[in-house]
Amino acid sequence: MHNVTHVVKGDILTITVDISEKTVAAAPPSATGKTCLVGTTSGTMPISGPCGKPLSFSLNVMAKH
Repeated sequence: MHNVTHVVKGDILTITVDISEKTVAAAPPSATGKTCLVGTTSGTMPISGPCGKPLSFSLNVMAKH
């Protein structure tokens, strides 16, 4: 994961990404070079859902150059 944090409290998943000007300016280019990757989970992230049921999420936050 890059610049993404997550917390599960009860039945709520909270995802946090720093989108400050400094972080966006320092974001590395995407694979294609068309955008900058501000934050990513780099694929799916497993989390525990209700009654321990396995869930997953993925996230990409991008900015145009």
